[in-house]
Amino acid sequence: MNDEIVIREPLTLLLGRSEFSLHERRLYWTILKALKGEQTFDVKSYRVEDKQFRIHYSDVFVGENSHAQTNVILKILDKATSRKIKIFDQDRGKYTFIVPIPYIHYEANKGYFDIVVNSMVLPYFIDLSKGYSQYELNAAVSLSSEYSQVLFPRMTRFIDTGLWRVELTELRELMNAQKYLRYSNFKQMVLSNAIAEINRKTYLDIKLVEQKEGRAVKWINFIIKRKGKPNPKAANYALVNQDLQKASELSVTEKQSKATEYLYNYQFTDSQKKTILANEQYLNEFLRLDSMVTHGAVTVATTPTRYIAGILFKDIAGPKPKKGKSQTDPGIFTK
Repeated sequence: MNDEIVIREPLTLLLGRSEFSLHERRLYWTILKALKGEQTFDVKSYRVEDKQFRIHYSDVFVGENSHAQTNVILKILDKATSRKIKIFDQDRGKYTFIVPIPYIHYEANKGYFDIVVNSMVLPYFIDLSKGYSQYELNAAVSLSSEYSQVLFPRMTRFIDTGLWRVELTELRELMNAQKYLRYSNFKQMVLSNAIAEINRKTYLDIKLVEQKEGRAVKWINFIIKRKGKPNPKAANYALVNQDLQKASELSVTEKQSKATEYLYNYQFTDSQKKTILANEQYLNEFLRLDSMVTHGAVTVATTPTRYIAGILFKDIAGPKPKKGKSQTDPGIFTK
């Protein structure tokens, strides 16, 4: 990433939903930049207190005249002080609501504004222990579409593996584009435009591969690579995508027949084999993981059986279909 400013966005925040406007998201990224030196893998030792930052309007209003846009700036800053972070842990019955930016002071003739970040939200901005995505700030702020802004940080998270596979219904929700019920409209108005802007303005090269279930698109596979740097596993993922497309056209009985054949290559227990064949969620996930192992799309540190079992059976309830937000939703930005 050379001398570009790189910011790190904790997964706790990235994986939540947001309703930030274009300018509010740039403000959010600027805060991450200011806090980069304080981000840590040991958040328990962090001294929590309100933080004050001075931000120049040009960091948020890229290429815009501050005096001509004063009314617009005031409206955006007003909304920014009303945004909330919601942290829900439904299993424990705990629900937390935080206003991350309770104070903004703006002086139009000076071209900057002072903001205060609530101490209660700071741990979520600095905690890297649960993982993070990192990307170049200049590339992020160059984007002028809210849809591009949502996609770009998620794409950078998978730049090493070269593939992000996401269910269509989940992707609509992440993009806050539920109004586009028809996939053709969603693709034309949201995905195609966002991908085109990311490819044009940033260092990423994104390709979209649709995966159907029956006649309808069920999954979206984003093939991701850094421009000028070929992904060494691109060919492997292409083979996996072919397998997934073929599997999506099979009936459950046909999938069971395929899985029965593939299971001879593994040392699962009889109970595990029965679970895989009897439960469609397990069945689909096993076929995907088998393809990734077979084509070398993943690095297996132990044995193929342990690798797949560790994913399939890590939760006693097994793999679950994604239905919007998880029960423990770590960081939902909203009005």
